[in-house]
Amino acid sequence: MRRLFLLFLLATAMVTQLVAQQPTALGDVVFKLNKEDGHFYSETTLNGVPARVMLESGVPGLMMSAAFYEANKDALQLDAKESDEKIRYLGGLHQIKFTAQGRLQIGDAVFDGPIKIVDGKHNLMIPFHMLHHPSDSSAIVRLDLPQLELKVCSRNQLPALTTDATALALSFNKWNMPVVNTLLSMDVNGRKADLQGDFIVDMGNASLLFLNKSSASVSDMLKSKKIKLKEARDKNSGKVVAQGIYADELTICGRTNKGVSVGVAEMKSLPECGFLGLKFFTMPAIFDFDNNKMYLCK
Repeated sequence: MRRLFLLFLLATAMVTQLVAQQPTALGDVVFKLNKEDGHFYSETTLNGVPARVMLESGVPGLMMSAAFYEANKDALQLDAKESDEKIRYLGGLHQIKFTAQGRLQIGDAVFDGPIKIVDGKHNLMIPFHMLHHPSDSSAIVRLDLPQLELKVCSRNQLPALTTDATALALSFNKWNMPVVNTLLSMDVNGRKADLQGDFIVDMGNASLLFLNKSSASVSDMLKSKKIKLKEARDKNSGKVVAQGIYADELTICGRTNKGVSVGVAEMKSLPECGFLGLKFFTMPAIFDFDNNKMYLCK
């Protein structure tokens, strides 16, 4: 009788353990974020190694410093190949020392995609569209910047997450950056300007909107509406260091903002009209990267 009772206790403990683990396996994988210098970071682990990663979408893979790679080779177990590639991001040109294709555990989620090992010391940057849920490999991310939280979700959670949300189609450009096609409407000094075009969803851009003057659509809009760019000059040299627009009202992706400063620059390598940045996401947003959808919540 005592033996049966012990077996019963053991079985109960095993069931309890399984039930306790199940929500972790099937529920959200949560990354707490902290904001610093207009960017968002998470303290997490990469294949068990403590890591501080920056949220990104405008880079072609997981960006890793050569110093971090050399210090953690054994844990990362990457088949890294030497590279002479150069890449421009965050305003600078960087030398890629090694490249790899890898599947790594980041926190309780999975990263699957290209890995670029950059010469020198740099932040770890992870494209959020390459994060996958561990239970079904879905690439579904719920972003809630006001609550400083990013969740990687399983497929069966999506219907509940997107109730009453507005859906927009996503695509990816040749650099694998997520792009949304939408209508931009602006009121600038009483002049109404509309533009339908492609905008990169840029998690590395601290602004709400940045326009690409190299795009013919943007250039034509500015010219036809006689919108004059405001200039910022270096105090010492007098050289123009930035240009922009002040919009009394701006609507993009169906969301309206008042009193918005919009940066304008030439980005000749990009055909898109501009960048939709972090300040736009004042609402929770769900990205279903498997099915190329972005949902904006109320």
